Amino acid sequence: MSDLCFSALPTRLVDDARASALADGTAVVPDDDGGTFPVRCCLTEERSAERVLLLSVAVPAAESPYTARSPVYIHRDACPGRAPSAEPPEILAARRLSLRAYDERHMITGTAVIEGPDVAREAAGLLDDDRTAYVFAHFAGPGCYACRIERA
Repeated sequence: MSDLCFSALPTRLVDDARASALADGTAVVPDDDGGTFPVRCCLTEERSAERVLLLSVAVPAAESPYTARSPVYIHRDACPGRAPSAEPPEILAARRLSLRAYDERHMITGTAVIEGPDVAREAAGLLDDDRTAYVFAHFAGPGCYACRIERA
């Protein structure tokens, strides 16, 4: 099994996306339905809808047929982010996930649909394929990008 590194969206990308979406009016304040919001800037669960924005970002990856924008929640105000870590982020734990493994050209080398507690084992298995450079975790239901997983 590979040692893993889970990464949030880069701070600069989040800051630029926040500023752009607020300036052009495309940022959405979600309805508060009593649930939590999985924010991608620090990979934590936010309980207050007033503290988050829903917007679309281009996830950092090479150009390929699989390259796509994704809806994500981020904090309304800048947050300290999350340094890459071997510890799976809390936003993955209670959700069904779709893992997509990619090579250096951003072409898919493998996929898996799993439950959150299995993320480390399943991502490590995908990364055991020498062709795989990284894995993107998405929330399986809505298909939204969650985080990047690489070898440590």
